[in-house]
Amino acid sequence: MPAKLAPPQVRSPAILLPHLRKLTTTPTTSQPAVPADPGRPHSPSVPLAPSPPTEKARSTLTDRLAQRFRELLPNTTETYVAYDVTRTLYLECALQAAYADGEEYSPSAAFWYSTCARPPTFQSWSQVTVLHMWMLAARMRALDRERVKIWQQHFIDHFFYDAEEKMTKRYGIKSAGKRGGYMKDLFHQYRGTTAAFDEGLIRGDAVLATAIWRNVFNASEDVDLEVLAMVTSHVRRVVSKLGCVDDEIVLSGRIKFGLPEEERTIVRQKSALVDKLVDPAGHQLKPSASMAS
Repeated sequence: MPAKLAPPQVRSPAILLPHLRKLTTTPTTSQPAVPADPGRPHSPSVPLAPSPPTEKARSTLTDRLAQRFRELLPNTTETYVAYDVTRTLYLECALQAAYADGEEYSPSAAFWYSTCARPPTFQSWSQVTVLHMWMLAARMRALDRERVKIWQQHFIDHFFYDAEEKMTKRYGIKSAGKRGGYMKDLFHQYRGTTAAFDEGLIRGDAVLATAIWRNVFNASEDVDLEVLAMVTSHVRRVVSKLGCVDDEIVLSGRIKFGLPEEERTIVRQKSALVDKLVDPAGHQLKPSASMAS
């Protein structure tokens, strides 16, 4: 059975909302990552991300070669196994914010486009996809040393192949030079975004929330702080649970993400640390209703 990364009890994000309130007034030196957006779709009927059945039904030359090598050389096909499994893992990330014009959102997409008030665009889709990819890529670093490079490279390649395919089929960008410009920008933003998430993972919730605010919410001053806290708590919980699953779960692609919406109750719980807040002069602060909730 897939390991669903939904919330059993982990921990409440300690005093997260008060820290988040400072985000729009204390920006870090890093700039918000805004991937190149190809604009309005040329062919809206093409979904922004494929569903697993559609993707599996499309047999590419690479797929056929991989299958043939597995049949002939079952003991020397690590890279082909990695190709297939990382595609499954990538699709799970891509589907979190996937949508098709004129169709009802999935529960996950509804969170990102309705609850988070993000516009349904290529940019929003890629930002959410990269956030989920980063969580899995962080777990891949704990695999056997000789596997890490192969698995991470295939995993990342699936994203860029898919992004370029969307630019061609959905957005009608036929010029290889123009697509190359978008892809170059997307690559640089991918590296900057994942580095920011890495920093947040190490330095704490406030820094992680700042990275999410900049790279998923485009550093919007109108961000709903409760929603931002929910996403931050969700990311912490997923990373924590991924750290507890066996390598075999990852290596077989049996990973399913839960919904950030499930964090709302825990984010609204009052932290005991709220009553200990002090200003720079050492005076105790009186929390506002939003800070105490």
